[in-house]
Amino acid sequence: MVRFRGRLDYLLDLHLRDGLGSLRSGVTNLLRMGAYQLFHMGSVPGYAAVSETVDQVQALAGKGLAGMTNGVLRSLGREGADEARFPSFDEDPRGYLTSWGSHPRWLIDRWVERWGPDEVRRLVEFNNTIPGLYLRLMAGGETTSSAVSRLAGVGIEARPGPPGSRTVRLEAGTDPLRALGALPSIVQDPAAAWVVAHAGPVSGLEAADLCAAPGGKTMGLWSEGARVVALDRSAPRLARVGETSRRLRARIPSVVAAAESVPLRPRDLILVDAPCTGTGTLARHPDARWRLGPGDIEVMARVQDRILEGAATAVRSGGLLLYSTCSLEPEENEDRVEVFLREHPEFILEEAPDSGERPPGDAMDGAFLRALPHRTETDGAFAARLRRR
Repeated sequence: MVRFRGRLDYLLDLHLRDGLGSLRSGVTNLLRMGAYQLFHMGSVPGYAAVSETVDQVQALAGKGLAGMTNGVLRSLGREGADEARFPSFDEDPRGYLTSWGSHPRWLIDRWVERWGPDEVRRLVEFNNTIPGLYLRLMAGGETTSSAVSRLAGVGIEARPGPPGSRTVRLEAGTDPLRALGALPSIVQDPAAAWVVAHAGPVSGLEAADLCAAPGGKTMGLWSEGARVVALDRSAPRLARVGETSRRLRARIPSVVAAAESVPLRPRDLILVDAPCTGTGTLARHPDARWRLGPGDIEVMARVQDRILEGAATAVRSGGLLLYSTCSLEPEENEDRVEVFLREHPEFILEEAPDSGERPPGDAMDGAFLRALPHRTETDGAFAARLRRR
């Protein structure tokens, strides 16, 4: 339901004199659920969706609002939810992308300013689909083709993932635990795998992942031969890294510590997969679009600056600091890199190496890894290589 909340709210608002915002949250959510059952759950007859919702609203808020609910949902059922009922893309692209596209207006406004309405339309359409489920293979001789064959041997359909990701895409409805049992692998989107690939060859390097939980990129570095330590400020979240490493028989030391103050001697490679708004993962986490507000970007940018300051002390001379997010917002990505380089002239922005696994060209933007979901058909991701002189 949350994926199409913008559509549902637009339609409901048309039938409420004082608007959806005038209702208490519990009633609002029941109306949304009733509308969702009408338009998106073919297994529920319309009369049953209306009747059940009316009963729930009456139990919560009394007969008056139950009568209102009955009238609103019956009207919606008669009029339908065709795209033609929404603002026209040609005449009001931002209204269309907010309502039919089902994204907050503030996010649509900033994206349209950057990319234009046609490209944002592609982005919101991708975000309103259910994303693929991928396994990232651990190194050790297994190719994506041999992995697909191995899975087929146990009755699991899959196909190779995008180039440079060392992933396979499982068919919809596949039990991921069963697939994990058949292959030494982790569940990971190709965009996250590209972040590790953007580090270049890491075999033999001493590395640390400063925001490690839940551990996907930590395992990717280990798989490629790095001697990696996992750090995270949350002990319960760090325990998930331990569970995965034990399953894959990986020896990965872990340390509960804040990335702003790294308790390690300098390393060859420091990965900062920073906390962020996650606007590149709204297909995978559709609820996040409604939890975020415009002020969250600035809040996260300040957190990212502090983490980068701490990370700088942990990179040896000649070493690499790999900064990444799953945000699409420049304030969390290239702006943070620009500020960091201005304050740390001992670091330089470095192009990706030519050797090893590499992200495909449509995921690159000069020296930056920049996976945009509607272009790469993956989660969004950003990464920058910062070399200490």
